[in-house]
Amino acid sequence: MTGNERRMRRRAFLGSAAVAAGLAGCASGQTDSNDTTGTTKSTSSDGGDSGTGGGTNGDTSDSLVFGSEETTAYGIDLAGNPILGAPDADVDIYYWSDYQCPFCSRFEQDTFPKLVENYLRPGKVRFVVLELPNIGSASTTASRMAKCVWRQVRDDSPAAFKRWHSTMFDEQGKPNSGWASKENLLDITRTVDGVDAKAVESCLGENGASLQSSIDDDVNAATRSDVSATPGFIFFDRESEKAGKIMGAQPYPRFESAIRKIRDA
Repeated sequence: MTGNERRMRRRAFLGSAAVAAGLAGCASGQTDSNDTTGTTKSTSSDGGDSGTGGGTNGDTSDSLVFGSEETTAYGIDLAGNPILGAPDADVDIYYWSDYQCPFCSRFEQDTFPKLVENYLRPGKVRFVVLELPNIGSASTTASRMAKCVWRQVRDDSPAAFKRWHSTMFDEQGKPNSGWASKENLLDITRTVDGVDAKAVESCLGENGASLQSSIDDDVNAATRSDVSATPGFIFFDRESEKAGKIMGAQPYPRFESAIRKIRDA
């Protein structure tokens, strides 16, 4: 089977087996006047378990972070993107987020800790963090900073990226309110152990083109998968090359169901 035939088969399966409910996510240019910070979110409106709660900054997923130069069979270039879980896990989850999106914060608080405990830590899932800055220009600023943080810490202290990532959602303000300005994000960065804010600031000033190219790769991968809102997720079984999709901050049982569907299909 050719590479193009495999891609067509994956897309056909993705269309028929997508796990998508009423959208609880952020579309391009959208703000949510009801959600004002990342630390006060309730659970998704369609019910389900609320996860562990208590914010994201203190979770135990830090030690699971690593990097890779691989391009996956699904077509995701892992170079430049943080990965959590086990390198040899059977299932990939590709996670597109926007640091300004309140529904991404909801996912980080309500669902992600359970995925860590039940799938990432036991080595069943490899979780890839990708950028989809779709709310405003400050979203792109945050995405570029995330790329710089990863470049700085990847080789020597990759766990620091997860601490930075979690802190950004813990400190999240209302979309397009100014909280995600470069200056404020750098102030927040200075509070994160293991991240050098001066090095991050230098990276932003010196690597604009390559940072944007990396973000564009993430956005193009989302477009190819019909992921147009955040948080957005593609589930990919690396052995069977079957895939599924979730859009929005859906409750944890939906994620369990998506993993089972691609493993059992």
